[in-house]
Amino acid sequence: MFYKVKSLFIGALFLSVTWFVGSAIYRYFTFSNPPIISFVDLEHGGTYSKDLRFMIAGDNDYKIKTIIVTLDDKELDLKGAGRVGAKQFSLPLVINTLGLNDGKHVVQVEAHDSSYHANGATITRDFFVDNTLLRALFAQDRYLVDQGKTLHAKITTNKPVKMVTFSLLGKDYYGTLISDDAMIYEVFIPIESEETPQEVVLSACVEDLVKNVVTIQAQVKVVPFAFKKQRGFVISQEKLTEESELSTSHRVLEQALEKWLEQSPRKKMWHGPFETPIEVQRVATPFGEIRVTPERGRHLHKGIDLINRPRCTVWAAQTGRVIIKDRFFLTGNTVVLDHGLGVFTLYGHLEDFADIQVGDVVKKGNPLGKMGMTGYATGYHLHWEVRVNNVPVDPMEWTKTIF
Repeated sequence: MFYKVKSLFIGALFLSVTWFVGSAIYRYFTFSNPPIISFVDLEHGGTYSKDLRFMIAGDNDYKIKTIIVTLDDKELDLKGAGRVGAKQFSLPLVINTLGLNDGKHVVQVEAHDSSYHANGATITRDFFVDNTLLRALFAQDRYLVDQGKTLHAKITTNKPVKMVTFSLLGKDYYGTLISDDAMIYEVFIPIESEETPQEVVLSACVEDLVKNVVTIQAQVKVVPFAFKKQRGFVISQEKLTEESELSTSHRVLEQALEKWLEQSPRKKMWHGPFETPIEVQRVATPFGEIRVTPERGRHLHKGIDLINRPRCTVWAAQTGRVIIKDRFFLTGNTVVLDHGLGVFTLYGHLEDFADIQVGDVVKKGNPLGKMGMTGYATGYHLHWEVRVNNVPVDPMEWTKTIF
């Protein structure tokens, strides 16, 4: 009995070993899945300085035999870590970028398993080196700007940067790269019509692609401007009642402008100067005029009122996207265009609208509607506004200056 059990045990053991060895041999000759390898903490297209620290990770159902790492086609010395002999591995690496030129570099990893076919996989990762000291300079040391006008400031950097943040009078504004060929960043800052005349500091905080930061400053003098005064005018009660029934509250317009400002493209949609939206026969009311009316009390005129023949065509002052087309209590039938970088133009008191819809991109000179007197108006005219970051500024400045 003992010998019988012993024989069965030996037989079972022999079959198990044979099956195991056979399976291993079969797997060795037939395994075909390549290793899975990846980079950890090495961003594709990322920019780095000084010591670049990252990891290479690998995984395979068969043992990974070897890995080879090259930098710009030159093999790195892994000091024995290139022979893995395991199903999984994590290899930390440090590259001293001070020994590399600034610019683009390529790291490549090649891994092979221990099977008969030596299944392999290769991955590459592009990255950039930036060890250049960050420098930036304002185009001017000092700027003069009137109340109600637009401050256009520029800085130059010695290399591409991640972000430029301008700060003036407690508010921040993002700088925009003028072109890919020049490291010049610009900003458009609105000066409130009732801003206190004073000397203030304009600062620019510049952060490069490897998180170095420099802050530079320039002086800005806000110059007082003599806005005209108007004794005011009276709107008939019938007109006010009609508009309140047909129109949406002006508060809705202001809320919509705030919402659209957050979505304004971070690039210019315009080229060259803006144009007046009609052929101007006369300026009925200049920008910033101080008014006193029974319904609104003392207030500053946020735009400019232009006169031509009634129902003449009103066209886009510049290329932009239609963001508002509606009727409001103060401005009547109104169209607002977004020209990018938070620059809006508003066209009010229109008799009717052209064949345009919200979302359409209209080119400079395309019709928007007919001049009318809808809204808070006593006669036919066009109320035209330019807003920068939703602050009304002098529209005529934008027709005389190429921003």
